[in-house]
Amino acid sequence: MELVVIINSFNRLPLLKGALPSIAQALCHIPLNAAIVIFDAGSTDGSSEFIQAFTDQTPNLRIHCLYPPSSEDRSFSAGCNNAAKFAAQEFPQLKWLFFFETDNLIKNNQALPLATQLLEKQEHLAAVGFTVERRSGEKAGFGSRFPTALDFVLGQQITQKLGLAHPLLSQWHTFSGTRWATSDTVFTSPLLVKYKAWQEVGEMDATNFPYSDCDHDWCWRAAKQDWKIAVLDTTGVIHDNDMQVSDWSGNRVINFHQARLNLLLKHQGQWVLWLKPLLFCRHVLELILLSIRALCSKRAKHSFSQRQILLMTVLQDYKPL
Repeated sequence: MELVVIINSFNRLPLLKGALPSIAQALCHIPLNAAIVIFDAGSTDGSSEFIQAFTDQTPNLRIHCLYPPSSEDRSFSAGCNNAAKFAAQEFPQLKWLFFFETDNLIKNNQALPLATQLLEKQEHLAAVGFTVERRSGEKAGFGSRFPTALDFVLGQQITQKLGLAHPLLSQWHTFSGTRWATSDTVFTSPLLVKYKAWQEVGEMDATNFPYSDCDHDWCWRAAKQDWKIAVLDTTGVIHDNDMQVSDWSGNRVINFHQARLNLLLKHQGQWVLWLKPLLFCRHVLELILLSIRALCSKRAKHSFSQRQILLMTVLQDYKPL
């Protein structure tokens, strides 16, 4: 096997029912031997039964599902790492890792072949993603520039409104009827990675980035080793969770702040710790605004409780008290 698809699965059966047949169909259109490795992080919604039934129905496609015990790390990053290790051990001829999540679909059968061809021709590229769409056809975000301290202090909403998180794309290059460019970070889903680059850069840092910012950290480490990350301008590659929130998403705000502080400390230095008083002030303002909105919004109530945790833990690097 030369190409292995990596899927993290965790209690999103409605999405998995679309994602798994989609990637299985896409693999029929690539001139490579391919397999799928699924890391199930303890789903209880029937996902494992669906995976087994689908595996039985597609005997010509090798599908392996890993079910680690609850005593092991079952975070998103750990899932990617463990599935990649399994793939490397199982398939010595491994050349490509394709990180494909339950909220992905591929309707363009040329997208994956084009991505492999691009990586073969451009030796300096470690990985390539796509200009993904939502199910409606609307363009969705596919990447961003590396985060800065200013972004962190301002917060995600203000940063997005000011356009500070938009990707700084290099010049577009033509390729096989489409085009590609490089960006600091191209998000992990879906992302085709050269296994050679994965070996050189190293696996995801599951200790510091179990859920959030694992993609930023990996791409940043790749850039420090002179690798580039590309985005391929295609249609028919979908990244849309269709409002199906997984259990992983329950603490998204807290996980994001923990990871973003770790990311800036790791790549920009200890001076970032001086930002904590400014972050404290931002959380106070957010708490005041959310206290008003929480009077008529259940979602705001949840956000209010998470901002309370942020306010209480920011001076301790967002670690639980």
